[in-house]
Amino acid sequence: MLRSIQQFEALRDDWDTLAARFRNPLLDHDWFLSCAEAFHADGDLRVFVVRNGGALIGAAPLARSLTARGSRLTLLGASKLFEPGDWIFASDEALAALLDQVIRTGEPTLMTRVPAESSLCAALTALPAYRALTLSKSSAASLAVMTRQPWDAYYASLSSLVTRNLPRIRRKVEKTLGRIQVTLNEPDIPGINDLLETFVAVEGSGWKGRAGSALEKRLDLRDFFARYCRRAAAQRRLRVATLSFGSQVAAVELSVEAYGRMWQLKIGYNEAVAQYYPGLILTEASIRAAFDRGLDAYEFLGSAEPWEERWRPEARRYHLLAIYPISARGVAGACRDLAGALWGRMQTVRTAG
Repeated sequence: MLRSIQQFEALRDDWDTLAARFRNPLLDHDWFLSCAEAFHADGDLRVFVVRNGGALIGAAPLARSLTARGSRLTLLGASKLFEPGDWIFASDEALAALLDQVIRTGEPTLMTRVPAESSLCAALTALPAYRALTLSKSSAASLAVMTRQPWDAYYASLSSLVTRNLPRIRRKVEKTLGRIQVTLNEPDIPGINDLLETFVAVEGSGWKGRAGSALEKRLDLRDFFARYCRRAAAQRRLRVATLSFGSQVAAVELSVEAYGRMWQLKIGYNEAVAQYYPGLILTEASIRAAFDRGLDAYEFLGSAEPWEERWRPEARRYHLLAIYPISARGVAGACRDLAGALWGRMQTVRTAG
């Protein structure tokens, strides 16, 4: 088991060789290392590894996190980003060896959004009760647009809310504010800071800024995205799309292009031009770019939002998984989580009443 960021950093090449079979940048070393540096204290890491003849065949990227109900092992960065995550493994045998290591710690483990098709979900269901109590339930889905078809056929299938309203809004913008321009940058590392500053300013101008969830207010999230964007740029994966109305920046999107897909990390729009739906205009342009580039899909990430439904997406399903080893800490954690869930239901009933 690796406990320090330095130890984890040294695992990069072996990690990415194994993670490549999952074809998901959120499981790559760059993502988890950025999470470890931005969100976790050195020494809190609990990265479990399985090797065979020196080759890495399994890894569980966990860290000890303090929650309202006590200490839990969680996926790196999950409590801050709430993005999907998983363990990486070459076989069911490697997965079983990882589970054995995690259970032997005696600590409760909580993973909030594991892909429903992951072998980890099935492995937890099959665990004998004398080893651990387990929980699996549906978690927040994400959405994705499949882009392996002609753009014209896809566009014709969309609601008139898109095909009629957006062209009308674009005409109004060009008449009132000036020419609409979308710029897709593939920045190198020296250009990252300026692009991030622009994004932070645009995102902070809207409701996220008022709610305190924008990068402008959340320094830990800003640190994460600065680190991850630099690493993604070094891999030539980072994409920054900027929408301008005349000379004014209207919206900015951060994404990565990896494994034949576009993965939207963050999108923000300028509150001053919100009436012209800049977020929707930029999203349409980004989805169109994924079609034009011959990609397989445009992945929204985050949790599914009602406004994303207008793009006729597919749903990605996830499960919340919990492991409570049959140990003093494991059983105590299960009791606290059960009591907390029951209390939450009681409060909901009282509120509804």
